Amino acid sequence: MGELVAGSPALRITTAVSLPLNLVSILSLLYRAVPGSELDPWLIATRRALPPDLREAIDLLHGFSGRLLYYVEEPVMRFHPLRTDQLDATFDDLMSFLEQQPAVAYQAMAAHALRRVHHDLGRPRLALAEDDATSWRRALEPALTTAYPDDLLPLFLDPARLKACTIRLFQELWEGGYRDEYAAALPVLDEAARLGAGTADRGFGLAFADLTGSRPPGPLIALLADTERVVFCPSLHIGSFISYIHYPPALIVFYDARGLINRVNSGIVTPPVELAAGGRLGAADLIEPLRALADPTRLRIIDLLAEGELYAQEIVNRLGIAQSAVSRHLAQLERSGVVAVRAKRGMKYYAVNPAQLDALAAAIRQKGDTVRSVA
Repeated sequence: MGELVAGSPALRITTAVSLPLNLVSILSLLYRAVPGSELDPWLIATRRALPPDLREAIDLLHGFSGRLLYYVEEPVMRFHPLRTDQLDATFDDLMSFLEQQPAVAYQAMAAHALRRVHHDLGRPRLALAEDDATSWRRALEPALTTAYPDDLLPLFLDPARLKACTIRLFQELWEGGYRDEYAAALPVLDEAARLGAGTADRGFGLAFADLTGSRPPGPLIALLADTERVVFCPSLHIGSFISYIHYPPALIVFYDARGLINRVNSGIVTPPVELAAGGRLGAADLIEPLRALADPTRLRIIDLLAEGELYAQEIVNRLGIAQSAVSRHLAQLERSGVVAVRAKRGMKYYAVNPAQLDALAAAIRQKGDTVRSVA
C-alpha cells in the first residue's frame, strides 16, 4: 500500500463575464500599451488619448508591484467578484464597496501586493511598519518598475491619499470612455463566455487550449497546486497574449473573445451543444446526435460507458478494434454531445451525457406525439 497523502479539491472550471475583473484586465493592458508593445492598436491609441494625470496614475499604481502588477488586483479581489451574488456586479456596486473600505485597508493592500512580489522573488517574509518610511522604501526596491520611491512613499504614509488615488483611477477610466466601450463589447463577451462554457468539462489543459488557442505555459500550470477554482474570462482587447490573476484559491485567466468566436466559426473549436426552450433539441440539432448513434460500434461504446466513466485505452481494450477507429468514433460522439469528456492526468475520460440523451428522446417522442395527433 502506498504512502498516505492529503488530497486536494478537484479543480472547478467555469467561464464568466465580470465587469470588475474586466477593469483589472484593461488597466493592466493600458499600462503595457506603449508603441512597439504589439498590443491591440485600440489600447495604444486609448492610452495615448488619456489625460496625462490619468496616465501617470496608471503608471504609478502599477509600477510598484512587480511585473505581475499585483496592486490593482487587490481592491477588486477584496470585492469577491467571483461570488455568485457578485458576478453581475455593476460599476456602481464596485465603487460603493471601494468607498466603504477604510483608508488603512488600502495601505494593507499595498503591503500585501509587495509581499506577493517578495514571495515570487524568494525573499524572506516582508516586515512593514505602517508609518516607517525606511521599511517601505526597503520593501519597494525589488518591486519597482515604472514608479519611483519618492512618488510612492507619500501615498503609503498617507492611506487616505492612497485610497483617493486608487478610486480615482477606476472612476476616471470608466467615466472617461470605457463605460461606452464596455457596453458595446458586452454582447461579444457574453457570446464568448457562452461558447467557452462547453470546454469546462474537458479539464484545465484542454479548456485552456480551446479558449486561448495556445498550450498552457509551465508557470501557469505550476499555480494549479494551490488553486481550487479556475475562471476563464473573455476579454476584447487582449489579442493573442495571455493574462491571468492568481489569487489563491482562485485563478482567473483572460482569453481573446473574438479569437474564440472566430475559431468556433471556422470549426477549430466545437461549440457546446445547446437545448432549445423547454430542454428539447431543435430540429436542426437532431441530426448530429442521430448520426452519432446510427452505428453499431458507437452504440457499443454507449453501452460500455453506461456502466461508468472510462478512459480511451480502456474502451480500445474492451472493443478489441484499432485505436485510430475508436478515436474517430469517440470524436463523433463528443461532437454530438452524446458523450462528455474530461481530462485528468494527461488522459481523456469519457462518460455518457444523460442530459443530451434525454433531450434527444424527448424530441423523438414529441415527433411521435405530433404524428399520432394528426392521425
